Amino acid sequence: MKLITVLSMMVLLLLIACGGGGSPEDAINGFIGAIKAGDGEKAASYLSDHALSQMDDYLADIKEDPESALGYFENMGIETTAGEIEDWNSADLYAALISSPEMVEELGDKLDLEITGSEIRDSEAKVYFTTVDGDEKDF
Repeated sequence: MKLITVLSMMVLLLLIACGGGGSPEDAINGFIGAIKAGDGEKAASYLSDHALSQMDDYLADIKEDPESALGYFENMGIETTAGEIEDWNSADLYAALISSPEMVEELGDKLDLEITGSEIRDSEAKVYFTTVDGDEKDF
């Protein structure tokens, strides 16, 4: 379970680097909707190349010993083979993790938030939101 918590926090941190078209609010809503639906491929499509590259070291470790990773993935409900893992890129790994039933359950309530606005400066966007606990935050 500790790894699930680490991965869920990593997913939330990757929100910072969301890409995608439209407004920043549209990108965040699309990303969150995809995660809640367990659609890892769609969620990964909202991430920038930089955000996905943050998983490169983790993927390299998995590829060094894919047989050991299979048990972990099986516990998360991810059906894959060592051969498939060898062909994965960071987007594939991210999609597999986000699509897993355990990750969807872990992240579900954490992603219930109300977007209250955004601002764009140069190439950066900031999105303001309120959590279910009433905390006002931004990313």
